[in-house]
Amino acid sequence: MRRHGLVLLLFLSLTGLLAHCARQDGVQHPSAHPLVQPAADFESRFHTGEGGWTGGDGTLSVPLPDGRTVWLFGDSFLGTVAPDGSRGKDAPFVRNCLLVQDGSALETRCRAPDGGGADAFPAEAPDAWYWPAHGLATGGHLLVFLHRFQSTGDRLWQWRWTGNALARLDLPGLERMSIQAAPSDNAILYGVSLVQGDGVVYIFGIDDQAVPQQAHLARAPPAHLHGPWEYYDGRGWSPEPAATRPILGGVSTQYGVLVARGRFYLFTMDGRRPFSRRLVVYRADRPEGPWQGPLRLYTAPGDHAGAAVYNPFVHPQFGDHQRALVSYNRNPIDDPDAVYRNADLYRPAFLWVDLAAVDRYWSDVR
Repeated sequence: MRRHGLVLLLFLSLTGLLAHCARQDGVQHPSAHPLVQPAADFESRFHTGEGGWTGGDGTLSVPLPDGRTVWLFGDSFLGTVAPDGSRGKDAPFVRNCLLVQDGSALETRCRAPDGGGADAFPAEAPDAWYWPAHGLATGGHLLVFLHRFQSTGDRLWQWRWTGNALARLDLPGLERMSIQAAPSDNAILYGVSLVQGDGVVYIFGIDDQAVPQQAHLARAPPAHLHGPWEYYDGRGWSPEPAATRPILGGVSTQYGVLVARGRFYLFTMDGRRPFSRRLVVYRADRPEGPWQGPLRLYTAPGDHAGAAVYNPFVHPQFGDHQRALVSYNRNPIDDPDAVYRNADLYRPAFLWVDLAAVDRYWSDVR
């Protein structure tokens, strides 16, 4: 849910980004030729409510070698959903959850033996927790980046990021084996999105203290995701974490990067504007850019007054050369009880993005 953090983020964005509102919008696409279509079949898969996961945010995915997919969620509700779409105030709640998709079936991996909730990635202290980032399957293991947070008080917004971590689970059983620290020296939240290529893993990160927020990039061989890494310094690659320079400004806290059609596509909410409901895409020939865009893809509807739209991510294993599956999260942050009255308000939405049409449009406007 990340309710407290999201409220703080939006508050900081409003105070710091108003000066950016006058900046030029992303390229508009002709309304007669939409670039996206709803992916209702995927949304329906997550309308669960019979004892397992019933809603959450994050919505990252990792394909496994045997054809299954692991879904990674942050703050999540478990339990049951009533026929009228509501959930009880006593619904179990966890900070992170792992679901395993096998065909159309979803298995919840964040339940305690007594039927309550248990974090899939438990933190070492009661006042700390992990929110999951992206992951990949390599060397017989599933590796998942985690962002560690710690409470600093009992009041709203009193928590802080304390570092990046890397979880390792065995395959195919997905039993947790270890959680160890990952490079965190430059205060960038790494692991937002991972892309493999050229014998390395490109590790995308976010500077969530910058206004507007900025994307950063590191790289490492798959066997060395725990470090050390190389960092993009604006000209090349440096072993020094402090040398990192942003590759793109105006991105959302979570964004997704896809390699397709010989290019890199970066999907993000338009972070140049406060409270943005606009999903945009950038395109580049290299992971570090330069990035062309933004191109506006979609404006999320206002299903609930005051609902935030955030955390876009792309799921390459379900797409092809012509289209990509993109998800985003919804959360009525100004009405915390709304997620109990209507479970659908805290479930992911999915879209099909027409990559061929995106490329054609950019070619036409050159």
